[in-house]
Amino acid sequence: MLVLAVILREVAFWADSLIHNDVALSLWWLHSGSGDDARNLVSTLVGALITMASVMFSITMVVLSLAAAQFGSRLVRTYMADFKTQLSLGIFVMTIVYCLLVLRTVYKDLPAEEVPHVAVTLSLLLGLLCVLTLLLFMHAIARSMVADDVIRRVAAELEQELNRLPPLKHRPRPRSPAKLAHEGAPRILRSVNEGYVQAVDYGRLCELASDGGMKIRVLVKAGGFMCREGWLAEVSPASALDAEVEEAIQSAVEIGARRTPTQDIEFLIRYLVDVALRALSPGINDPRTATVVIDHLRGSLSHLMRKEIKPTARFDSQHTLRVVGQDTSYHAVFDEAFNQIRQSGAVHPAIVLHLLEAIHRLAEHIQLPEQRAALTEHLWLISDAGLGKADAERDRADIIRKRDEALGRLEAIELPAFGLTEPA
Repeated sequence: MLVLAVILREVAFWADSLIHNDVALSLWWLHSGSGDDARNLVSTLVGALITMASVMFSITMVVLSLAAAQFGSRLVRTYMADFKTQLSLGIFVMTIVYCLLVLRTVYKDLPAEEVPHVAVTLSLLLGLLCVLTLLLFMHAIARSMVADDVIRRVAAELEQELNRLPPLKHRPRPRSPAKLAHEGAPRILRSVNEGYVQAVDYGRLCELASDGGMKIRVLVKAGGFMCREGWLAEVSPASALDAEVEEAIQSAVEIGARRTPTQDIEFLIRYLVDVALRALSPGINDPRTATVVIDHLRGSLSHLMRKEIKPTARFDSQHTLRVVGQDTSYHAVFDEAFNQIRQSGAVHPAIVLHLLEAIHRLAEHIQLPEQRAALTEHLWLISDAGLGKADAERDRADIIRKRDEALGRLEAIELPAFGLTEPA
């Protein structure tokens, strides 16, 4: 925006040089005052814009404080990344810088024929744009504090990450993860960095292992926290691990200060769960928001169930297993989605019933036996937790009825052919 302000100033002065003074003074919509008038106008506009910008920054800080208190500090990231907020603040900064650049070229005693009328008129138009931007910003920032909109934004971000996963294919599913047979005693490679594992370049590791005749087992996965000197990988044979290879393996595991959704499906699910946990806390006590989170979790999980969670095993061109990592499973994702909400919401029969209804509806999207097993396990965990906390007989009867309905749906669902065929 600062660069745009400089460009606008140059364009405005270039336009002034092309327009004849008599023509400029005859146009009703173009500024036609003296240098004193122009200077007073632009300086007054700058003062007003700085005041409005201060109001905008103050509103933004208040909203960030409220968002951190109501939805958790992690969700402040979604506000800071909001394009409307960035654009609104940028327009104000651009206009203020532009007006200051114009102001320094307009002198008090400058004759009317030497005043940059186009530049002064453009500053007025930008000032009107800022007023309109402030009104739209206040409307947008008020809507952004609505819990449903916050949840929708996080769910949309999760949906984008799920779209990157490949769809389930009509092929056999392995009974167990690929097993890496080390050649001799493996050597442990320790991490030189500390932080969250943001991504693991398994393709690069496979190239290294194939070129060096090695086998590598990665002992961490995206989303996990890595301590300095913690175990990063096992490499065999130990003699193949020299300083150059060790540095290459270290660089293939990206470690940073915070988690990212690049290879971490559970990351954005945790964001949604955090909103529900805040809503169920005694200080807020808003079960309605938690039910909205459960609805969006159901939508995201139904999408995930039709996607393939790519295994980390990598084979070289000779079909030799070279790299094995820590696989993410559907079971782990369901645990992330349901466990903490179940633990915090067990005292609310409405939350328990909504969780059971979510599993009932998710049964329609089951593609694999492991998905059915995970949902069945959570169905019993949720119903048992709800029955243990429910005091009213009516609530207990509703929980049992909803559990039985969901269980019947889970057992009756027919899996697609590619979900049933497994190699011997």
